[in-house]
Amino acid sequence: MLKRKLNQQKDSLENGEPTKSFPRPGTTSDFFVEPLWLKFYETEVKLNEALDKLAPPASTPFIYNPIVYASQLHRDYLRRYMDGPKKLVFVGMNPGPNGMGQTGIPFGNVRTVKVSMQLAGPVDQPLVVHPKRTVAGLDCRTEEPSGVRLWELFLRLAGSMQIFSRQCFVHNFCPLAFFGADGKNITPSELSGPYKRQLGDLCLETLDEQLELLKPHVIVAVGEYVRSALKRSGYGKSHSVPVLRLPHPSPRSTNNTNWPEKAQAFLEENNLIRFMRNEA
Repeated sequence: MLKRKLNQQKDSLENGEPTKSFPRPGTTSDFFVEPLWLKFYETEVKLNEALDKLAPPASTPFIYNPIVYASQLHRDYLRRYMDGPKKLVFVGMNPGPNGMGQTGIPFGNVRTVKVSMQLAGPVDQPLVVHPKRTVAGLDCRTEEPSGVRLWELFLRLAGSMQIFSRQCFVHNFCPLAFFGADGKNITPSELSGPYKRQLGDLCLETLDEQLELLKPHVIVAVGEYVRSALKRSGYGKSHSVPVLRLPHPSPRSTNNTNWPEKAQAFLEENNLIRFMRNEA
């Protein structure tokens, strides 16, 4: 069912855009016809199809994929803010329940998506919904603390989403959100067994494809889980791209009450604000 829905989304990608005549695969003009955001989205579709074949552990009976049920908002985010390669790419772990889990946008708390990103659209439902983890889309009234912290800092330093997105992009390593039978949010780092390894390998393989498209000069892993995964990144090694670690903005992280101040100091020390302000 997931694969069928993903294929339906691929078929409707160009809705709302001028009709284009695509050349046969393999012709030299493919690169000039297919936009970067669409190439990127196709890697996500391929990853989702691969993840759908894995057997998740019984401890995670509820798995949400907002790239599927919030596909319009997600694609609009890519279409609007991925107009070319990015010098600085931030990579988070996976969707938060009240951020990307509601909007389909990494760290996408509702207020930021509606006001700063100026995005709007319908959101469907996951295949199976936990009663404690309902999806209301842009009508969700609970803000994601991590999203509020991250986007408010980034946009305050950049000035606007339009300026920030000229050289920067925010993405997530894993597209799935996991919940236990009791509704507890389970992060990829808290998974165990073969599924955790298989998930990590597939996500890293896809991320390397995506980095080849974005061609960043610097990669910032948001949290230790992503930093550890990126140690095996083929893109980082082959292109000698530095991978830095920004502490995750989640209140669940220890000693994290002053995250905005620590994060700004990190960005200043590593001379990254120039990218965020489109000054590099």
